[in-house]
Amino acid sequence: MYFDTQTLTQLVERCFDLSMSGAVPPATRAEYLAHGKRLRELLMRLLGARFDAASAEFQKANTALGETNQALARAAQDVKQATQVVARLGELAGYLDQALAVAGKVIA
Repeated sequence: MYFDTQTLTQLVERCFDLSMSGAVPPATRAEYLAHGKRLRELLMRLLGARFDAASAEFQKANTALGETNQALARAAQDVKQATQVVARLGELAGYLDQALAVAGKVIA
């Protein structure tokens, strides 16, 4: 049995994407980069490996791969949403500035 290398490839790509995201704290970006590199190395080794599908190690790794990939996809979406909200906050501030510019009287 072969390992699910397509899912692992997605996971590696997400790690690298998050490692370059300015929405992620610098220390966390460094961790994503380190994990992405390690997982890419494992991916290269796994491409030619065959496994006994009944082995506990294979099943555990395969289950963890799916769960981790889903969690990372959610995290990436959360970062994207957080970035979109930041952009909307800037847009809102601009609209409020425009509204204040046409206000009859502002009490400070």
